[in-house]
Amino acid sequence: MSNSIEELTKTLPDVQNSQDPRGIGLERVGLTNIKFPIIILRKDGSQVNASAKVKLFASLPESAKGHNLSRFMEVLVFFKDNHSSILNFQILEDILVDMQRRLGSKDVYARFEFDYYINKKAPVSKKIAPMSYLCAMTGIKKNGNTYFLLEVNVVAASVCPCSKEMSLLQNDYIINEISAECKCSKDIEFYKDIGRFVGLGAHNQRSLIKIEIQVDKDDSLYIEDLIKSIEAQASAPTFPLLKRADERWVTEKGYKNPKFSEDIARDLQIMLQNNPKVLAWSLKVENEESIHPFNVLSSSKSVNWIFY
Repeated sequence: MSNSIEELTKTLPDVQNSQDPRGIGLERVGLTNIKFPIIILRKDGSQVNASAKVKLFASLPESAKGHNLSRFMEVLVFFKDNHSSILNFQILEDILVDMQRRLGSKDVYARFEFDYYINKKAPVSKKIAPMSYLCAMTGIKKNGNTYFLLEVNVVAASVCPCSKEMSLLQNDYIINEISAECKCSKDIEFYKDIGRFVGLGAHNQRSLIKIEIQVDKDDSLYIEDLIKSIEAQASAPTFPLLKRADERWVTEKGYKNPKFSEDIARDLQIMLQNNPKVLAWSLKVENEESIHPFNVLSSSKSVNWIFY
């Protein structure tokens, strides 16, 4: 049967392999929105099964009409059969090399985007529930160089420093209001004393944090470690399951650690610059404002970030 299929294939027209007369090469031609199963290994050696959204591209020389698109899928099937769908940066380089071989292209690109689940424990009740983090692993071969990128998206909490400062009970206009209500001078002094720490409240918002870093394929930088480091730069982390005692803990932690989106972005930059495994980086912090009909965005990138 296989011989007859091969013979039939030889008789069918192959337009994509024909010559193109316009003399124009294309930087990227390939497939997007491929759904494919992958496995990511955790730091403790356990497995995370994920459904990845995959992009595969290859440069097209000026003489070629098009790429044989089935070869992109053959690359993924080969990856599944030979690596048991386990994805890391060493295996991602094998995928890039296989793309070059099958497609005859000098420059190739592969991106695997997936939800990475962590069983997250609430701070007080210790209740555990799975929490997803959108991540991506990207490999690029371009102009003879090879690059590997890791993207992690984290949802955290931020408390507005200005809102907190304006609401502190020590502020004169608040003390004047209290004085009008209190007849005892001791009460007024009490409010002045605790007013350095206590306020009427502060508005807060969710911070959508996106970090993308260039790494070496042989460096063991784990997603869960990066997530923990990112969350530490916000006012407070978020949790999928909170009881009342947990909610109080998160509220108090955020109130004691107010940050603008600019503060979070700067602290993230310091964190990334101090990590020797991070070769280059790009970051974005977008706050979903609770008292405005718009978002606030802070972003930055290292001077050697060349990707976009």
